[in-house]
Amino acid sequence: MKKHVLWGLLVPLQLASANSFESKIQLDNTTLQQCSAVPIKVMLFNLGDVALYREQCREDSELTSQMVQLSFIYKRAFDAEDFQKSSVELLKRNVNQTTFESIESALVEFNSGYQQAEPGDRFDIRYSSAEGLILFKNGQQLSQSDDAKLGEVYFDIWFGQDPFSKGMKKDLLAGLKQ
Repeated sequence: MKKHVLWGLLVPLQLASANSFESKIQLDNTTLQQCSAVPIKVMLFNLGDVALYREQCREDSELTSQMVQLSFIYKRAFDAEDFQKSSVELLKRNVNQTTFESIESALVEFNSGYQQAEPGDRFDIRYSSAEGLILFKNGQQLSQSDDAKLGEVYFDIWFGQDPFSKGMKKDLLAGLKQ
């Protein structure tokens, strides 16, 4: 019984922390809406929070058919190499070899922009067919790629068949069903 009471008290705190993101992001000619926000969990560890933004929070189109952004606020420190290596491995798991080979050099170049994350740092990854794939840290642009194929498949890291976390994928995509 005590275990259930403690769990009941902790769950709202985790959900509240996941929604520390703004509800809308105003860009030059576009407004992105927050579709969902969830904790980033690996086993029992909460590594931070992630929010999914799109122009329209509907699942009637491919994720990258409109401007899309994932925003991460980390609660732990990570090296730049952690981001670089994991993105390569996760994309290898989620795209065929021919596709990976076609994006590999653009991926390595894009990933070179990653910097170390400290607790509280925010990273935003945004894609649109007009602007390409863009990486920001705390509002400062770190990297940009015009490789359309890379932009289309980069979000497979989180939304592909074998993503970073199936639970996180499910929870983020739940915001598109409303």
